[in-house]
Amino acid sequence: MSAAGDPLYAEDLAPEREFPFSAYTLDEEDIVAFASRWDPLAIHTDPVAAQDGPFGGLIASGLQTMAVHQRLIVEVLWSRVVGVGGRGFQVRFRRPVPPGTVLTGRARIDRVDLRAERGDAVVHVESRLEDQEGRLVLEVLVDAVVLMRPAAPGA
Repeated sequence: MSAAGDPLYAEDLAPEREFPFSAYTLDEEDIVAFASRWDPLAIHTDPVAAQDGPFGGLIASGLQTMAVHQRLIVEVLWSRVVGVGGRGFQVRFRRPVPPGTVLTGRARIDRVDLRAERGDAVVHVESRLEDQEGRLVLEVLVDAVVLMRPAAPGA
């Protein structure tokens, strides 16, 4: 559990509750280093070749953008949730991420389906990353299994 706050159980995750992200800047060195290892396309690794590409310059890999999203959502939400396990997700890339982009955003609880017989819930989370101009870069929808608060002894 993170020291960022009290542990969160399914009952604590009310619909529409928001968790704002901190900011993360992607520079050219980070983009090239990540892509050289994990997504070695010229639009991510070669600034000169990327000039002739579809985006007119170097951009971060979508995988890297997702990794930044994961780091930011872990900081504010997943590190606090008790018993989290992913069930599935959807990702939508909305705009390229060139060097120097400052990413931030938020996660919002969309729905919580309590499963008392199992002692958990399926929590539906909608999150987004935006650039420094407030333009949408990435949308992620996640279904996660989160534990319900244990019954008090003798209850």
